[in-house]
Amino acid sequence: MLAKSLQKGDTIGIIAPSKPFNQDRKFELDNFIEYMKTQGIDVKISTNFYASDKYGFSAGTPEQRAEDINSMFADKNIKAIWCLQGGEPANQTLDLIDFENVKNNPKIFMGKSDIDVLLLALNKKTGLITFHCCDTKIGSNKELDFDYTKKWFQKRLFEKSTVIEPSEEWICINQGQTEGKIIGCNPISMLKLAGTEYFPDFSNSILFLETYKSNPAELIVQLTQFKQLGVFENINGVVIGNNFEFQSDKFKVENIVNDFLKTHNFPILKINEFGHY
Repeated sequence: MLAKSLQKGDTIGIIAPSKPFNQDRKFELDNFIEYMKTQGIDVKISTNFYASDKYGFSAGTPEQRAEDINSMFADKNIKAIWCLQGGEPANQTLDLIDFENVKNNPKIFMGKSDIDVLLLALNKKTGLITFHCCDTKIGSNKELDFDYTKKWFQKRLFEKSTVIEPSEEWICINQGQTEGKIIGCNPISMLKLAGTEYFPDFSNSILFLETYKSNPAELIVQLTQFKQLGVFENINGVVIGNNFEFQSDKFKVENIVNDFLKTHNFPILKINEFGHY
């Protein structure tokens, strides 16, 4: 199920289903909203966007955050839903999402990091194709500060282009030819869904992986859990994205993944067009 592409004059909704909004970084959101206006897109901020829970680690209660998700899908004037940023607690909303509402009102849904939890759950429960995408921030060297990101935002969401043009040379780690549906991207977020009804079906898929301030030990533990869940027996390949501040001077993520998967013969590719920056 693929939502309609964006058109000039459309309105997108911004929600904060994970970490709370930081008022000190308000200029980044303001810059984003101004940029959207230059693209002919209006922006609506969700009702509970500025909320915070009593612990200060989430943008309101699970009920408040789920309410924003449900209301944005139900709002006929909203054509896409873009998540502010990642964090930790997005999985608290899953049991409160009205998936029938999502099925009846398919929309572009975007985010990354902890938001991968929502991207995967929405896809698993409804079949909606979701989008791994940058945060709603411009300034401080964020992804949308770069012309490449802006170009492909236009091509993918307005023109429905399925072509990926490299921003720099791709590196083939293990040669081969394959195809499959894309599932990813952050291993911590994906593994939050293990053992639940929201965990993806990896059959005939290509696993996209990217890490955030991880280290070799953590990565190997995560890969081991994927192995124990049977993921590597079902996928057709792996694509490794940008790995932000990987904490090793000696080892690269792609080499660790290749070593771990040496008994498998599917292709492995290293690119930098997705992930944390």
